[in-house]
Amino acid sequence: MDVHKKTISYCIKAASGQVHGEGKIAATRAELDRWIKILPQPRTRGMEATIFSGWIYDHLRPHAEQVKVAHPLMLRAIAAAQKKNDRIDASKIADCLRGDFLPECHMRFASVAAHCATGTC
Repeated sequence: MDVHKKTISYCIKAASGQVHGEGKIAATRAELDRWIKILPQPRTRGMEATIFSGWIYDHLRPHAEQVKVAHPLMLRAIAAAQKKNDRIDASKIADCLRGDFLPECHMRFASVAAHCATGTC
């Protein structure tokens, strides 16, 4: 998923690389809930870390076997592309994910972040 403030571009690929769907949805919980229902299983999600990724990560975790977030500076496949748009970025993230070479960054669960915000962690 290529995540932005108002939209999320997605590309759904099988392990073989066959595209099962691609498009754009609104970056809202309601739209994510509708989209989740039509996705094939098992579900592994991948997205680039942005300032908008945290709530999406927390929202998707209960609905996927894995949610992986790519470190934006290490995701060279997108940054180095000569042709660049949201659809291509989502496809590149899907390729990195299915090839198991998505450069992951650590994400805190919302409950841990809230606990740490109290200064008790």
